[in-house]
Amino acid sequence: MIIRPALPADCSALAALDAQCNPSPWSAAQFQTALNNRFDSVTVLAEADGTIGGFAVWQTLCGESELHLIATAPVRRRAGLASRLMAAWFHTAAVQHAERLFLEVRAANLAAQALYRKHGFSEYGRRKAYYPLPGGAWEDAVLMEKLC
Repeated sequence: MIIRPALPADCSALAALDAQCNPSPWSAAQFQTALNNRFDSVTVLAEADGTIGGFAVWQTLCGESELHLIATAPVRRRAGLASRLMAAWFHTAAVQHAERLFLEVRAANLAAQALYRKHGFSEYGRRKAYYPLPGGAWEDAVLMEKLC
């Protein structure tokens, strides 16, 4: 798999993959908006045939970089793809002179939290009842950061 910037033609596939991975997925239009934003980076892991196995979306602005989305295809999990995407984020953030990286993650997503801790992130707060759940319930967001 190769890491490359996303293209406008990828937006539908990105939305379809996000729908497999995220309880609140982005639409193709939201991915297109990110591609059009000069502060956003949309990076994909693509196979030789063009199939997208994962993606990450982040924004870097004023010395800070925030991860908005990261996902890998369910059949490709536990193969280090998310770590490769995070490495691409770290590289871009360094080139753009970011001093702080941050993200938020669902409190129940312990696998993602473990991945982020493995890459040097620590929890610095919570947003209570931030993410909607089926049936009208809400889930906390765990706020994590890494200083560069």
